[in-house]
Order: sequence, then C-alpha cells, then structure tokens
Amino acid sequence: MEFIVKDLFDVNTGNRHRHVFERMSEELSVFFEERSYSPMVNRIVIDMICSIQFRMPYRKRPIYHEDKLIKVDPRHSGITYRLYHLIFIDILLPDAFSTSNTCDAIKIIEEALVRYFTDVPLPMKIRKSFDKERFISDLQSFFTNYKYETKTNGLENNG
Repeated sequence: MEFIVKDLFDVNTGNRHRHVFERMSEELSVFFEERSYSPMVNRIVIDMICSIQFRMPYRKRPIYHEDKLIKVDPRHSGITYRLYHLIFIDILLPDAFSTSNTCDAIKIIEEALVRYFTDVPLPMKIRKSFDKERFISDLQSFFTNYKYETKTNGLENNG
C-alpha cells in the first residue's frame, strides 16, 4: 500500500519541523509499502495541517475514491489522472505542535494519526474490508521504532 503523509504548515512551523517531518514521511512510506489492509485501498494520502497564523479549511472525514478519472484544468491540458482505491485524509495538528521540540512533535503526530484512525469512521465502501486494528497496531509499532532511531541520531533535543 502506498502511504503518503504531507505537511501543510505555516512558515514558522515549517521552518521548525519540516526536515524532521519529511524524514518521518519517507520512512512511513517505506514501512507501509509492503503492507495491505484492504483489497479496496491501494493508497492513503494524509495532509497534516498546522497553521497558527491563519486557519485552513480541512476535511473532517476521509474521502474515498474507488475509481475516478479527473482532468487537470481541461482548458490548458488534456492530462487525466486516475484515482483508484484511494483515501484522502486531513488531520489538524494542535497548535502546540508549532512550538514543540522534535521528540514532542513526533509524539503529537503519532497521537494525531492514532486518534484519527481510532475515532473517525472510514467511508462505508471500505469500512468492513479495512483492517483498522492491524493498521493502528502497525502505525504504533512504526513510531515506537522511529522514536528509538531518532534518539540514537541525536535529534531528540532539537527544537
């Protein structure tokens, strides 16, 4: 399964955490690439949002596309993208994330992801087939190991 985590941070938050976030995002992708939780889900795209300076709109519930073709501005391009077995998710991080140190920032991200997948119902089309418990367990396992790697690389006091 392809697992993509992107950041939508304001300038201050981005300056503080973008390098750690990008590394974590890459490692999450590698961690999940050989795993599957449903035959109906090939890709999960998560936007993690933290903006103190202005509030961004976000989706409170996940959006699932079983199979959809979209055109990128048909007036200027004939490019078509296929959205196949894809979930889009927006997760709003708490304001404390923007001023946290590296260890706390990673913990906040972990808690936000676990809380989202625990509390927010998945779309009806995939609710029965998606192994949510195993996914959450794997997510927690990733962060347990990632924290150790981060500490051994001397980043835990960065902030």
